[in-house]
Amino acid sequence: MVLVQLAALLSMFLAVAIAVYSFFAARGHAMSLRGVGGGSSVDRNEIPSLAFRLLYPYLDRLAPLFQRVAWPKFRAKASLNLQRAGIGRFVLPNHLLAMKAVFAVGVPVVVAQLFPVFWNPALFLLASFLGFLLPDRLVTDLRRAREAQILRELPGAVDVLSLSVEAGLEFMTAMQRIVERGSRTALRDELATILNDIRLGASRADALKSFSFRVEIPEVSSYVSVLVQADLLGASIGPVLRQQAERMRVERFQRGEKAGAIASQKILLPLVLFIFPAVLIVLLGPIALQFIYGSQ
Repeated sequence: MVLVQLAALLSMFLAVAIAVYSFFAARGHAMSLRGVGGGSSVDRNEIPSLAFRLLYPYLDRLAPLFQRVAWPKFRAKASLNLQRAGIGRFVLPNHLLAMKAVFAVGVPVVVAQLFPVFWNPALFLLASFLGFLLPDRLVTDLRRAREAQILRELPGAVDVLSLSVEAGLEFMTAMQRIVERGSRTALRDELATILNDIRLGASRADALKSFSFRVEIPEVSSYVSVLVQADLLGASIGPVLRQQAERMRVERFQRGEKAGAIASQKILLPLVLFIFPAVLIVLLGPIALQFIYGSQ
């Protein structure tokens, strides 16, 4: 018990020391992140996750300490997940390892301060283990939110591409119009990446396949496979885009129906536990009071 408390105090001291050092080291100049182009920098506010955005200055200072951690499987998987979550150019596997270490130490200490029962060594280690896994969960949630956003925006983008191509524009020019005039979204960033890959020498089929690999959504994979097949066969891409747009609109309508059915099922539990009892109290309460006190 004493050893656990000493370790907790030491961890708190190290956390405060790192925070003070990072504050004074970063004082007087703006924090910038490494961009894709090497010398370019972007605002830290571009990181979509609040947790990573707040902790990044400290993680950036701790990341060099984890460069020698040999964990190749985790590094490969983490790099892919960070790219799919849309923060791969900001957060590297070293940052994620640093965050896992910070959470493994900080989460049990904070929880133990709020709930003293967690000073128990078994519960303390359990909270530390959960804190170690928490950054992976944050990245997974970011990836799922980004994929859901791309899935919502894809039918509209395909509609615009279909109309543009049938109006006489070339496919890449139509995509460039969407990138230039569209709002900053995950799908727009992916389309910009496709255009950049093609400018760097990749074929259109390879750039589209890379897009399918980065996003890993069945609807996107089906869309890309149809475009790649049409490109290889030399077919006109306009009718293909129109068919894909119609199919995606039908699938979007079906997803909406499915989400509505699931929502109606999920609402049953709070309806039975909270709403029905309140309604019964309002309706039957006066009758019960009249029955109890009416004869007195």
